[in-house]
Amino acid sequence: MQLPRVSQEVADPRAHRDFVDARVTAVGFGITAGGYLLYCDGLPLPVLVPESQVDLGLTSAEPLNASIYPDRNTAVADMAAGASGSGHAGYAYYRGAGGALIVPTLFSPATTPRIARTMLEVRQHLAETTQRELKILLLSLTGTKVLQGVFSRVVRLSAEEPALRPLPREQGLRSEARAPREPVPPSAASPVEPAPAPVASAPAPTSPVPSPGLAQALTGSNPTRQVAPGPRLPRDVAAKPTVPQVRRADRPISRSPTQNAQLQADTQYLDKIGATNIRVNQQQVTVSDGQRVGVNRPDLQFDYKGRRYQVEYDTPTSGRGPSHQSRTTSNDPDAETILLIVP
Repeated sequence: MQLPRVSQEVADPRAHRDFVDARVTAVGFGITAGGYLLYCDGLPLPVLVPESQVDLGLTSAEPLNASIYPDRNTAVADMAAGASGSGHAGYAYYRGAGGALIVPTLFSPATTPRIARTMLEVRQHLAETTQRELKILLLSLTGTKVLQGVFSRVVRLSAEEPALRPLPREQGLRSEARAPREPVPPSAASPVEPAPAPVASAPAPTSPVPSPGLAQALTGSNPTRQVAPGPRLPRDVAAKPTVPQVRRADRPISRSPTQNAQLQADTQYLDKIGATNIRVNQQQVTVSDGQRVGVNRPDLQFDYKGRRYQVEYDTPTSGRGPSHQSRTTSNDPDAETILLIVP
């Protein structure tokens, strides 16, 4: 007796609604992040993809089979056992992000074309921004330490793939003089081509984006290296343990409009994922409002999943972040500090 066969389209993991290339809405990247952050529809936190699992130059690859393995280790082990001598790059599918997504063992143009294209784009944006900012700092701060941090960028995916357009070419030979262009009447001007509509599940382009470093830290992989507690300042030791009342979260933390806007984006994100006891520019307290432990004012502090977090927003050249981290850690060794570079 021959059982009916499942069509290739149905059996293909790429056609599944949980396939990561269909669920992703934005890609974040930063030199200090250690990889790429995938913001996916339906997930409160981004997914970190280490650079070791990315090959943006791979344009041809073959899946080991159509099976979806329960985890990455099982998929990699089966790939090693069933490796063929065809010479083609291989990959397998598995359940990642706690089983919420179907992902390949390798992210590339051959396996996740939308994500790979956006990874290349976000890297390009980061490189261009770094070069521009570095030039500005070199002109204004010659002879001093130039760059202490690099800003992460997030590029959102559009619903339609952008059409490839030829680069503009100069008309005629360089030795020939160009004929003057005649003005085009406004009525005869061609209409502006509308931009592709965003993915229905993706936030609008103007929606605030949480700091990738903050989102990554809440996944258990804090990009900020933690330090050992040291001696506390006498004025912090003398602080009354009475916890002050929570003040409004839309308070500024600096004169930088960029930092204040990023802070508001982060507080909105924290409120969305269920963080509590959010305090902005207030004296340091412990988890669950246990007690006041210092008169210092972290830029942002909050509770998330039973742990206290302290966040400091620093500029690329101030260098005050480590001293702030040392003080907050000494006041509360059980808390975790996140340093963010925002101009």
